[in-house]
Amino acid sequence: MPVDISNYTKDLIRLTQSVGQESFYANIHNLLQRCFDYDELLVLRMKKQSAVELEYRYGKDGVENRLQGEGSWKYLTRLYVLDPFYRVFADNNQFGFYTLSEIAPEEFENIYNSYFNYLELADEIGYLFDIGDDTCLHIDLSRFGENAEFEPKVLSFLAGIFESIDYLVKQHHKQLANEATNSGSEVEYVLEKFGLDVLTKKEYETCQLLLQGYSAKSIAERMDIGYETVKMHKKNIYSKCHISSQAELLALFIDILQQESLDPEIDHLAKHLEH
Repeated sequence: MPVDISNYTKDLIRLTQSVGQESFYANIHNLLQRCFDYDELLVLRMKKQSAVELEYRYGKDGVENRLQGEGSWKYLTRLYVLDPFYRVFADNNQFGFYTLSEIAPEEFENIYNSYFNYLELADEIGYLFDIGDDTCLHIDLSRFGENAEFEPKVLSFLAGIFESIDYLVKQHHKQLANEATNSGSEVEYVLEKFGLDVLTKKEYETCQLLLQGYSAKSIAERMDIGYETVKMHKKNIYSKCHISSQAELLALFIDILQQESLDPEIDHLAKHLEH
């Protein structure tokens, strides 16, 4: 990953000068693209119990991407609630540079690809920045199709510049005169209540982890119970939901999320099974 120091320095100066301006995120893209190749860059503002907002997007011409058309609507308004990057922020309040492979549960890619077979995601990495007010700024970088995973030298470079980009991102948001406010979202509550009135306590805990893509082995470790016990919980969950796999459980949850209106006060799985 040879970097033209002269041009890199010019891009960094240009980025610094654009803090507080509309061109700020485009200049982050210009800086990173000079250093390595990617197919898509997204800048997402994420706030707990609020809808995700797309601040900026770069997509390489001719490359299928995950935030296009119906897929874009599903992600930004509902599906982000299961995104591993969002969960790192929402569950653990952690920030930094991450690869999808290090934060995603073992079955995440398998069950998502079985439902969203158009994604063809080759690799995904990203930053999580704390911009205050219980809000996270996520810069997401992806490669699609037959492209290779991000090289170790790229990962090392991105991790190395985290503090610099973190400082500029925070300064940018401090200087914005009229920051957009996130609209409310019931999705987090829908996830929290999913299965609460239908499943036993342990089945409910298992179900929540299954939806996020954890394997039976990992669930056993996280819940400190036996592997066979997890298998029994899975069998009971699938039986009660009239399904037969983890992918079908995800599909059921997603179908519920596509309803026109969501009531944050009820268990939508119970409502679904009534019909």
